[in-house]
Amino acid sequence: MPEFTITRQIDAPLETVWEVLNDFGDIQRWSPGVTYSELTSDGPVAEGTTRRCDFAPFGGVLERIERHESHERLTVNLYETSKLPISGAIADFNIAAGNGGTELTLHYSYELNLLGRLAKGYTDRQMRRGIGGLAKGLQRESERIVAGRSE
Repeated sequence: MPEFTITRQIDAPLETVWEVLNDFGDIQRWSPGVTYSELTSDGPVAEGTTRRCDFAPFGGVLERIERHESHERLTVNLYETSKLPISGAIADFNIAAGNGGTELTLHYSYELNLLGRLAKGYTDRQMRRGIGGLAKGLQRESERIVAGRSE
């Protein structure tokens, strides 16, 4: 199973970064590539919460929170995919206060399907690029919120 880790320093308090991550149904607001997202379960965001994300015209995923440790860790299982080169993935967001802001460590592992195996090198590059964009989007949104609050 291919995997990689992205680290990023975010110039925003831990609470703000968690606020963005914990708004689980509204990821399309800040994650490039996600054209639509919605919660598909009821209740507060916690372990077991599910959402649907579309990457039009490229397909979509159904996701479920596997770990929800407030202000520390969010582990998301991409358990069903359509029109993508992967059959599933795990995105493990770990955040900690540090260097005057928040340190993000995002570990991503994924299972290639037949299409992904046929285009493995390309798929691996695209996964790193896409998840890198996700981390950058989290950073930008967290920092945008902080800047807006200080005005």
